[in-house]
Amino acid sequence: CTAGSPLGTARLLVTLSAKPPIINGLYTNKTIIKVTAVRHSKKQIDCRAEGTPPPQIMWIMPDNIFLTAPYYGSRIVVHKNGTLEIRNLRPSDTADFICVARNDWGESMLVVRLEVLEMLRRPTFKNPFNEKIIAKPGKATILNCSVDGNPPPEISWMLPNGTWFSKGIKTSQFLTGSNGTLTIYNPNRDKAGKYRCAAKNKVGYIERLIILEIGQKPSILVHPKGPVKGISGESLSLHCLSDGSPKPNTAWTLKYILGNYVCKAHNNDSETALREQSKTYFDW
Repeated sequence: CTAGSPLGTARLLVTLSAKPPIINGLYTNKTIIKVTAVRHSKKQIDCRAEGTPPPQIMWIMPDNIFLTAPYYGSRIVVHKNGTLEIRNLRPSDTADFICVARNDWGESMLVVRLEVLEMLRRPTFKNPFNEKIIAKPGKATILNCSVDGNPPPEISWMLPNGTWFSKGIKTSQFLTGSNGTLTIYNPNRDKAGKYRCAAKNKVGYIERLIILEIGQKPSILVHPKGPVKGISGESLSLHCLSDGSPKPNTAWTLKYILGNYVCKAHNNDSETALREQSKTYFDW
């Protein structure tokens, strides 16, 4: 600007500076971010706006309510610097929150997609102990790996040969269920061994061991070659060694006062066990 008179001339230089708004240092008109928070906690979301002239900051809430900084509510606060604060988060707060920064030269927008989660929990097994299962040959057997946690853990199984199966895998020999089970079709000695169940989520990882054995009919290992003789009045030991899976129980019965003693070996009576019996006789 120049002003003149008979007495002289004066000049004034004015420099105009104008900058459209930017949010959080991002030189884009629209930015979309995802954030998570835990239920009942407090969450602060930054919306630091810069520009010339200084931009006005406004938050658009999910129910289309406009909150201009600063704003102080009982649960929601918009600070002078544009930060949105939400207290005592609820599942219904899972939504999009939009920050708009505007001046005479333009506007910039930040879309925040908030997800409210339940309290995060590491995976835990409902049965935390290692386990041994005895399967009946040829009968489908289910290994259980029930687990709890938040977010819901991903479950996988490692077979005795080191192969890993995730959920939803189905082959001619195995099926992994969505509830953490592993079904073994037609179990035999080739499928016996150590199975590992693993569960993981974003806050933890755990493993559990299940040993699978294949049931075996009981058998008596030692049989007398003939009558066992004893001396009247002295003690006499009769041996009855047995084998099987599960480990057999043995019982003795006296058939006659002077005659046969019978040893019986039998497995426990359960769904995955065999129930058979073998006998050996001792005559004297």
